[in-house]
Amino acid sequence: MTAQKFYRRVLIEAGRPSLEDVKRVTAGMFHTLRDRLTLNEANQAAAQLPRPLKLLWWEGEVEGRRPAKTHQKEFYAGVRAEAGLASAREARLVTRAVFAALKEQLSLGECDDVRAQLPKDLKSVWEDA
Repeated sequence: MTAQKFYRRVLIEAGRPSLEDVKRVTAGMFHTLRDRLTLNEANQAAAQLPRPLKLLWWEGEVEGRRPAKTHQKEFYAGVRAEAGLASAREARLVTRAVFAALKEQLSLGECDDVRAQLPKDLKSVWEDA
């Protein structure tokens, strides 16, 4: 999938107003997810993204970081803060839309690997996306 198709899917699924907005909220969701994964897993997921999405994924990465042990509520709060969203509801919609597009982009094995690193309450969101 190209970056444009990825963004278009998020635009439609999350009901966002513009492509620029979709890029911003995708970045916020990517950063929150990336920071939840181990560095090795984040590298493996990023390797399967087209170059524009890979660059977005790695923006603001901190060398030597440890995975954030967030659960669903904290994860949504992170997405909301990173993406500059007005509500937790928007964060949930964006998370589900980006998860769906990401699952379409990644191999089945990589999807399983990402899912395995999520807490139970986020696994269900990943599975439903």
